[in-house]
Amino acid sequence: MQKIQKIAAHGFIKKGNKYLITRRSLVNDYKPGEWDIPGGTIEFGENPEEALKREFLEETNLKIDIIKPLYVCSQTQELRHQIWIVYECKYKSGKVKLNPEEHDEFVWVTIPEMKKLNKIAFLDNFYKNILLKK
Repeated sequence: MQKIQKIAAHGFIKKGNKYLITRRSLVNDYKPGEWDIPGGTIEFGENPEEALKREFLEETNLKIDIIKPLYVCSQTQELRHQIWIVYECKYKSGKVKLNPEEHDEFVWVTIPEMKKLNKIAFLDNFYKNILLKK
């Protein structure tokens, strides 16, 4: 079997005192039903910040400005190595409209409200290691 390495850029965007969280569609082949933040795989040769802007627009219909990187998470499971870069983002324009093949629900939550959600691994790590320490 072939080893796979994926690198993804994700955005943590705030509106008031709440943050945008999206639920992975039940038809999604990777971690269906788990809560996530917008973003996705960086294509070969693509700048991570440009990839994040593209993914954000594809997944949520929102345009964003990227402020700075907040967190990097690396996880290896069997033959898959996944790296996530989480950026702090600022809302620029648009109204949330999800791509139903990728996400089927979204909520704006406070950091304490995030605790109750079944979060994808990197988001759970980001929550525990960064957000709870703020």
